[in-house]
Amino acid sequence: MFMGTSEDRAYLQAYKAIRQALRERYWPEGQHVSVARGAESCKFSPTPAREAMARLAGEGLLDERRGLGYFVPRLGPVELSELYTVAQSTAVSLLSEPVVLSANVAGNGAEETLFDSGTILVTLAGQTANSLLCLIAANLDARLAPVQPAEATMFNPTAESAEFLALIAAGDRRLLQRFTNAYYSRRRKAALEIARRHDSLARSATQ
Repeated sequence: MFMGTSEDRAYLQAYKAIRQALRERYWPEGQHVSVARGAESCKFSPTPAREAMARLAGEGLLDERRGLGYFVPRLGPVELSELYTVAQSTAVSLLSEPVVLSANVAGNGAEETLFDSGTILVTLAGQTANSLLCLIAANLDARLAPVQPAEATMFNPTAESAEFLALIAAGDRRLLQRFTNAYYSRRRKAALEIARRHDSLARSATQ
């Protein structure tokens, strides 16, 4: 259990709260997010919020512009293609790791769960003891979450999730590797159209 100072705990809680707000598209892409606004969103003082936002900028979840502050990054086709490429290579690395904890996702209503580009990685990471890969998977999950609605208009998340669940339950790493390669390759090749639909959905949401 983390037993740091109250300042440390406030920083970590602010980090988690602002990170979740970004994952859930609390602010639209391109919007300026001041430290005061970040602090207000997580109900903490500006100091832990400032530290949290600096870390999130280092992780690519915020853009820091010198003299201007922090902005929610835009996800264009180039950025998306790069993220899908990293996600694919991360899946390869995760599936090369020893399984230390079987993914018990089939017995808790998971058959109704819709997995996406990020949660697939987080689920695979949950089977390993590699903390660095777990952090990378969580970061990719947060960065790809905003385009999940756009992905859902192009692919079949129900069928993909069912296939992923079946492969997880079977524990066949070779077939999981084949599945994840195909999964992220489809998205990387469609990055331009995903970005276009994502942009259109984002504009509709603000009207």
